[in-house]
Amino acid sequence: MAAVSPHSGDSNRKSLQCGRRLYDVTVWENNPISATITKVEVPGSDVTFALDEAEDAFISGLVHVHSTTGIVSSRASLDRERLPATSFSFGVVATEPAESGRPRSVTCRVHVTVGDVNDNAPVFEFPSLENNTIVLTKGVPYDRKTVARLVAHDADSGANALVTYSIEAGTPFSVDPTTGLITVVGDLDSLVAQKANIRVVATDSGDPAMSTTGVLTLVLEHPEMHTQHRDQTSRRRAADRKTGTGSNLWLIMAIGAVIVVAAFIITAIIAILVCTDKRRRGGRKRDVPEATALPVIGGGNGNTKHDGMLHGANGDVRKTTAAVPASSIQKLQQV
Repeated sequence: MAAVSPHSGDSNRKSLQCGRRLYDVTVWENNPISATITKVEVPGSDVTFALDEAEDAFISGLVHVHSTTGIVSSRASLDRERLPATSFSFGVVATEPAESGRPRSVTCRVHVTVGDVNDNAPVFEFPSLENNTIVLTKGVPYDRKTVARLVAHDADSGANALVTYSIEAGTPFSVDPTTGLITVVGDLDSLVAQKANIRVVATDSGDPAMSTTGVLTLVLEHPEMHTQHRDQTSRRRAADRKTGTGSNLWLIMAIGAVIVVAAFIITAIIAILVCTDKRRRGGRKRDVPEATALPVIGGGNGNTKHDGMLHGANGDVRKTTAAVPASSIQKLQQV
């Protein structure tokens, strides 16, 4: 609904009127910059137009309003897949200067829908670079059985996003064009190689249509290879259940880690105790004073005498010594 601001100073003057109650237009994406979106028309003399100041920077970055013609044009090329919404609205204010009093103005609403252009090709989810292989066994009756499903998506909308599937001719497979289900329709044993790359195509319904080619890898196993692989898997699983390897592996690793940490801590404690003990013993040795031996001088005549000198911290103290006969020493030993 158009918002009208009548002239308050002159009740005889008619209020401004928008040419339409709502300018509802469609702009196709990838439009050229400065392309005309619509033209707002308001009857009056010397009417000027401007984008409503209440609009945010996002809108002002998309559209431009010519001040005298009321033509709304694009400031940017619109990409439907990148816009936050497929449509947006804004206001255009038309103002007529007043001969006396305040000018008259009216706000006209414009709603723009961004039309979809088929500018995106389908993208395969299967097959993809990370997941593109199906494994079948020779001799197994796969006739009319579904063995895989092609999956692709298109970022466009409507018919432009409607995908159909096809598969390379000359292979023992067919594909449902709508669902992408792959069915075996031929003899797999006719394939000479054990591994084959098969082309598949996803095509949208746009005009013109866009398509993408993928590669599906088929691996054919011999029955004995399939049985051997299955037996090896069964034996490994049975051994894991018997030994508990599969379920207890993490527990064993955790216990091992605890043991290593405990051994490291114990070694560190022992090293600290040894160093502490050595330091304690070294301190005790330094506290014991050193003793100085008193020299004994033996004479050539068999008599023994002390040199009479005492060595101390305050100097040498000399005393008179007397010779002791050797015969006296022997008598003392006999007693």
